[in-house]
Amino acid sequence: MGLKERFQRKITMKVYERQCMIIITLLTTLLLINIWPRFRSDAMSVDWYWYVILIAIFLIIARGKIFGELNVKS
Repeated sequence: MGLKERFQRKITMKVYERQCMIIITLLTTLLLINIWPRFRSDAMSVDWYWYVILIAIFLIIARGKIFGELNVKS
């Protein structure tokens, strides 16, 4: 398999792989907040409601893609 074919193939993930990736990302962010003062000050400089707005936007996008894929008939 050449380099071009390797990058053009479709990547599939199982649900538990995606959930593990989300958990690892969350834990890494929490680790950075605890051990790196500059990252903590940058992360905490944003008001909490902006985080809630971003979470809601990404949740709507993700739910739309998930339910859109489930309703497609082959």
